[in-house]
Amino acid sequence: MPPAIPIENVYYLFCYAWNRFEDAQSLPVGAEASPNLPNLLARVLLSGMRKILRRGLDRDYRYERDVLPTVRGRIELGETLRLQARRIRRLQCEFDDLSHDLLHNQILKASIKRLARASMIDRRLAHELAATVRLMPYVSDIRLDRSAFSRVSLHRNNSHYQFLLKVAELAFDCLLPNHDGTDYLFHDVTRDERKMAAVFERFVRNFYRVEQQSLSVEPLNIKWDATRIAGSAARLPSMRVDVFLRSANRRIILDTKYYVDALQTYYNAESFRSENLYQLFAYLRNAAGSDNAFAKTEGILLYPRVGVSLDEAFMIQGHSVKIATIDLSMPWKDIRERLLKILAPLQPEAE
Repeated sequence: MPPAIPIENVYYLFCYAWNRFEDAQSLPVGAEASPNLPNLLARVLLSGMRKILRRGLDRDYRYERDVLPTVRGRIELGETLRLQARRIRRLQCEFDDLSHDLLHNQILKASIKRLARASMIDRRLAHELAATVRLMPYVSDIRLDRSAFSRVSLHRNNSHYQFLLKVAELAFDCLLPNHDGTDYLFHDVTRDERKMAAVFERFVRNFYRVEQQSLSVEPLNIKWDATRIAGSAARLPSMRVDVFLRSANRRIILDTKYYVDALQTYYNAESFRSENLYQLFAYLRNAAGSDNAFAKTEGILLYPRVGVSLDEAFMIQGHSVKIATIDLSMPWKDIRERLLKILAPLQPEAE
């Protein structure tokens, strides 16, 4: 993806992909332009963390062991007797302590400190981040790593942390320590086709789930229209559709693709990628072959592209097939309208 894509649009892509777009809209981060993604994420974390601090940091009971002058919780008899043998008049106790020192608080504190130290962060913003860290004295400092994010367990009462933890994880991916560990380098995640392919797929699926009501968004796994002659049918690869939309009279199989270059070039001529068309057509034909309800299913191939929007439409063996791009450099309002327009049914040309 060329760097011309606005930073705010990258942020919106992730917010929809996380299915937390309403949370993103509730944070006032759009009034001031951000020069790059780390600065935008820092502003989001700062705004969200202030909101959490006003509400009060989450607390929960933690298991603790300590040597105390008086009884608290349960006495560990063996350890206590050994203390008494050494003439130490204290008790080894086990107890539950109501604490702010929880993993999700530790991750947010570590993420904010990490951003505050990065030279690419605006100095005024970095100062505000550092000041926010000082409001969390009862939260331990941890060495942040990727495994920490997967160990967090949230529930209904602290689900408001989920969005900020997603932002913190994206900030972790964007900032890589330099060779001597004194600063961070910006890693442009939008150039990582593998990661962004999954993000773009989830973005499109959740966008259509939220922004339109005429079609339901459902999972779909297609069976091969095949008869086993020999061997095991289980060896056939599964066909899981990226986005399946359905109403009483329409069925749409939408396949998303994310490439730095959406088109392929052959002998100086641009064309859509043939392997993507083959894959979409395999979905359409096998779905129709195994279930008559899919006989007129529509197919859409959707690519992101900066600077241009393309539309191509065909009728292929009874299926209307649309190949389209979405220009991610447009204002977000135009992107929304474009995505909704892509679902409009094709009108057959008059003969």
